[in-house]
Amino acid sequence: MEFKRNLKSLDNKTGEKIRKEIKGVLTDHEKYQGCYFWTQTGNASSRRRQEFDYNLVFNFNGTKYEINQSLDISCKNFYYRLNIEKNGKRSNIRAIKSII
Repeated sequence: MEFKRNLKSLDNKTGEKIRKEIKGVLTDHEKYQGCYFWTQTGNASSRRRQEFDYNLVFNFNGTKYEINQSLDISCKNFYYRLNIEKNGKRSNIRAIKSII
């Protein structure tokens, strides 16, 4: 079973709410970046609870951002991915760090 959060659009929300969502993305990024070989995290059920697939789309100061973040866990490997697009072009983590 795969757990997914719904696609969120923050077009009508204030800048502070956008910053709060971005801080959550950055926290996950700092925790999982570069991790591949970790110790076993328990049974399959607990591994599935830890997995996530998160999509965030918002406009900030006339610029459209799309953030796709996911974590997949096998028996001993964590696979983390973060894709960021700024106005439809691929970007990096600095693009969203500059917002906060």
